[in-house]
Amino acid sequence: MSAREPAFGERFARNWAAGMAGLGLFTAIAVVVGPGRLFPFAAVVPVLALSWGFRRRALYDEARPRRILEDERDHAFLARGDRGFRLAASAWMVGVAVALAIAPLRELLLAQPLRLSGVLVLGVIAANVVAHLVVAVSYRRDHP
Repeated sequence: MSAREPAFGERFARNWAAGMAGLGLFTAIAVVVGPGRLFPFAAVVPVLALSWGFRRRALYDEARPRRILEDERDHAFLARGDRGFRLAASAWMVGVAVALAIAPLRELLLAQPLRLSGVLVLGVIAANVVAHLVVAVSYRRDHP
């Protein structure tokens, strides 16, 4: 029984799920739970904002020597990931809205500078992790 070579999309999704999980852990420790200083927050936000372009660049680098192109299957898996992102981000934002409606939780979220901002950014990171995991699982299920 030979091990199959994972497709570019599967490798990218697995690697980025791990990378985003690490970014989320850093955000949780340095911004949300920790002192909530501006530098860690300012370090996370550009990485998150630019992360959409990293996939395009990685695909370009992968395709250049071998001329690999994405097909309809890849686009379907990415669409599943987008739906997972929207679902996770929506659930996170509803959770934050509920937390802000409850006085003790609201006080906790507003107790330190940037804590609420960090929680919101952490939600976007968590939604990215979900999206990448959905794509990776879609590739894995497609291959026996």
